Amino acid sequence: MAKYLITGADGQLGQCFQAIAHEFSSDELIFVNQDKVDITSTESLKNFYSNNPFEGIINCAAYTFVEKAEKEEQKANHINAFGVKNLGAFAKDNSLFVVHFSTDHVFDGNNSRPYNEEDRKNPINKYGKSKHKGEELLKKIKCTHTTFRISWLFSPFGNNFVKTIYKLTETEKQIKVVNDQWGRPTYGIDLARVVLQNISKSIFFNYDSYNYGQLGVTTWSEFASKILKHKNNSLNIIPCLSSEYSSKVKRPRYAVLDTTRIESHFSLKILNWELALKDCMNRIQRS
Repeated sequence: MAKYLITGADGQLGQCFQAIAHEFSSDELIFVNQDKVDITSTESLKNFYSNNPFEGIINCAAYTFVEKAEKEEQKANHINAFGVKNLGAFAKDNSLFVVHFSTDHVFDGNNSRPYNEEDRKNPINKYGKSKHKGEELLKKIKCTHTTFRISWLFSPFGNNFVKTIYKLTETEKQIKVVNDQWGRPTYGIDLARVVLQNISKSIFFNYDSYNYGQLGVTTWSEFASKILKHKNNSLNIIPCLSSEYSSKVKRPRYAVLDTTRIESHFSLKILNWELALKDCMNRIQRS
């Protein structure tokens, strides 16, 4: 039985792994939050590992507040960069592997075609810069690892766009949503399943990074409209430009990720984002 440590268990992605853990009963998944294992503390990692040995780490711990990062740069870097470096060094010293997660925000969004894994990284906000630092530091350590770069993460858990729109239907009659940013929504449940289905394969770590996102490209305003359709709600979505939206942080205009590598490497048939959204909405309504 393979044993994997999953950090950040209380976060959105960590909860996605917990939700499907029963599908992988042949593996032992050890879920820990920051109180049990602090990825920025070597001592914390050593103490836990000495009593609970495992073969690899699936790192769901992260600082994910894009807007707050503009004022909390040090905190973002402490978790997303130093924490990842610390985790990688610990993994290397103990012959463990690391599965890490990064973001479309490492790109500037100026492309006219989907970004592949080797395209130049040029983050335009402090959150993206902190995640990019984490990616680079993990590479330099040269532990066995791979990074899943994802965009527009949504799920039935935590704070995300789907749940925000869902809540707004209870209080608002109309909202403005930008329609000049494009991306591929990533369903956390689907991502977790892809990782656990393939992690034991000998080819899993052949690449140091994979892009991942659901099939299909959309805008935030179209995404919001589809959420309302599934909820059968009449909230009025008013498409607007990013320049009309009161945000203090720049975001990639075109955040579409090319998933050719992971599709061909694991012979994956990626779920369409609208079908993934339907599953997510069903799970929210059942909860």
